[in-house]
Amino acid sequence: MESKTILFLGIGGVSMHQLAIAYKKQGYIVYGYDMKHSAYTDYLTDLGIKISFKFNKDFLFVDKCIKTGAIKDNNKFVVALKKLNVPIIDRAEALTELAQQFKCVIAVAGTHGKSTTASLIYEILREAHKKVSCHIGADVFAARFNLGDDFLVVEACEYNKSFLHLSPNIAVVTNVEADHIDSYKSMFNLRAAFALFLKRAQTRFVYCEKSTKYLAKLNVNYITGHNLQISPKLLGAYNKKNIATAIAVCKFLSVDDSTIIKAINSFKGVPRRYEFLGKFKQTKIFIDYAHHPTEIKAFVDEFLTQNKNALIVFQPHTFSRTKYLLKDFLTVLTGIKNLCIFKEYPAREKKNMGLSAHELYCLVKQKNKNVKYLATFHATAKQVEKFSAVAFVGAGDINNVALKLLNLQKTVDK
Repeated sequence: MESKTILFLGIGGVSMHQLAIAYKKQGYIVYGYDMKHSAYTDYLTDLGIKISFKFNKDFLFVDKCIKTGAIKDNNKFVVALKKLNVPIIDRAEALTELAQQFKCVIAVAGTHGKSTTASLIYEILREAHKKVSCHIGADVFAARFNLGDDFLVVEACEYNKSFLHLSPNIAVVTNVEADHIDSYKSMFNLRAAFALFLKRAQTRFVYCEKSTKYLAKLNVNYITGHNLQISPKLLGAYNKKNIATAIAVCKFLSVDDSTIIKAINSFKGVPRRYEFLGKFKQTKIFIDYAHHPTEIKAFVDEFLTQNKNALIVFQPHTFSRTKYLLKDFLTVLTGIKNLCIFKEYPAREKKNMGLSAHELYCLVKQKNKNVKYLATFHATAKQVEKFSAVAFVGAGDINNVALKLLNLQKTVDK
């Protein structure tokens, strides 16, 4: 039988590259497109997957196309494929299709903490020697995606309502706060989507806090804490919630306490979550993925407790989030003594959709006279070397600035 062909648009993403590998294992001939090279695209190329970084007519003659939410309808590939009547499905739909090949799907949703919570659950089940795969939006230690495993742990993202494609056996919600309002238009719609997500599952776990009280009527298992004696490496009060949630789910799956404790105590976390990278001159460099005001405050409070008078370099992520959560951003950012705001990461958005990083800076400066605006690597390096520790905070490409500093240091050391 002739092999089927499939094109992945945005193949270099954490999620998409895993899906591409899974389809390849099923016998598909896989092609891919992305805007830039990455470690993921290099890895896929080594596996024999052809990838183009520009429009390629040879990639149009496929049986199916899978695209990420970042690929818009005016993309050249999308326009051409529609003319050829090639079916185009969303990444979330493809994941749902593959998820049907697992006996038990555990989907973790929430405004904050879903990557860490999902990774903890995966690590505990792996420690318990379960046949478990994962599909998580972060680089996970010993990650695997083997079709036919007993368990699949999924990070269920609410952006663009993608988590509503899933019908998991177990659904988990860590919290529900205002975010991705560009997709939902109102907090009411966002809260309703999380409720619908839970309704699609057989068993429901929700961390009990103010933001999730409204979900009580859905017959959920509320999580308030745990009774295990653990010594985790993960820092921060927010991780106590993530750990408690993972413990509740794994106890439900009959994992014994000693296995849970061993896995939690050895778990080092996921990348870009309070991660120490190294030193630039005499300055310790950290990165964190926080991009929502609640996350920023939680991280900064913990970080500055450990690193007095350190510098925070924050990069806003999307114009719409900055505009919609402006009041909360101002509350958090005006309270940071040593703060730099770096040029925004627009992701999928145009400037007219909200506020730029410079506009945010001007508003913060009205109450925080010490704040500075940064738009270049050179300007950032000059600020960083004045401090003993610096945290680069945000979900965009701000981590690349931190990595560039370390690479510069390595060049100097040679």
